[in-house]
Amino acid sequence: MKLIKYYLLCFCILSHPIYSYKAEPVYTVHEYYTLANQAFEKNEWIEVIKYSKIIIQNFSNSSFTKDSLFYLGVAYFNLKDFEISNKYFTRYLKDDFNPKYFEEAMHYKYSIAHFFKNGAKKRMFNWKKGPKIVAAEEDAIEIFDEIIASMPNHEIAIRALFAKAEILFDDNEFKEAVSTFETIFERYEKHELAIESFMQIQKVYLKQTTYRKQDPNVLDLAKLNIEKFKESFPLEEEKTKLLEDLLLEMKEKYATGFLEIAQFYEKTNKKEAAILYYNKILNSFSETKSAKIAKARFDNLNEK
Repeated sequence: MKLIKYYLLCFCILSHPIYSYKAEPVYTVHEYYTLANQAFEKNEWIEVIKYSKIIIQNFSNSSFTKDSLFYLGVAYFNLKDFEISNKYFTRYLKDDFNPKYFEEAMHYKYSIAHFFKNGAKKRMFNWKKGPKIVAAEEDAIEIFDEIIASMPNHEIAIRALFAKAEILFDDNEFKEAVSTFETIFERYEKHELAIESFMQIQKVYLKQTTYRKQDPNVLDLAKLNIEKFKESFPLEEEKTKLLEDLLLEMKEKYATGFLEIAQFYEKTNKKEAAILYYNKILNSFSETKSAKIAKARFDNLNEK
């Protein structure tokens, strides 16, 4: 029964005019373009698609075909079919270094990439029809890269770069995420996202750290990140404090790990090893909560 319902749903989708509409032209290309333009102005997106497709399918050499591709991109965007919308915007921008709606198309692409970044799905196997069930984060990165390359000095490119870094961060692509965030403050050091990039880098280092997984190099990189920030933004004391708080969280995780090892050695009567780890906590992570416990156990063992 579920399978029958699925096929009925697919049939309804594929029969919808926005996917299946075909017609022989009965008007001139100029008349069809006028109809498409009027529908566009009224936000009648199904009509926009119908007339624009007639122009593309039957008058491919017309000067109106280019604008029709843009109209289709906008129409599918407003119908929340972001995958097809992006494809039409790509076709619109192809082989033209200065199309009329260049900046508008790039802003639509930027919005599409953000929808993909935030969970909007696409169809399987690049099908033009069918249910949208596939994650599209890779498509988001591809679109962001397109924007960065096409408009390198535009505000939208900076925000695309930051959004790309966020995706990499969420996907645990730590090295690539840090590199992308670094690109932001290297290229656009005066931009507000330059400051936020330092914060995100610190969060990347924190995410890499657990009390069971401790890499001294990551801790050193977090300290270096703070020094670079102070050098670049000496007056941002509040942000510096936030970076230092994130570093302290990292130190807490390191100290917790060493404390667990020290307590294990103490319970198994390996007091010298326990003292060694308690002492390491006191020397390297004295400002942590674990250091207070380590101090009490260290003093107790030394008294004994």
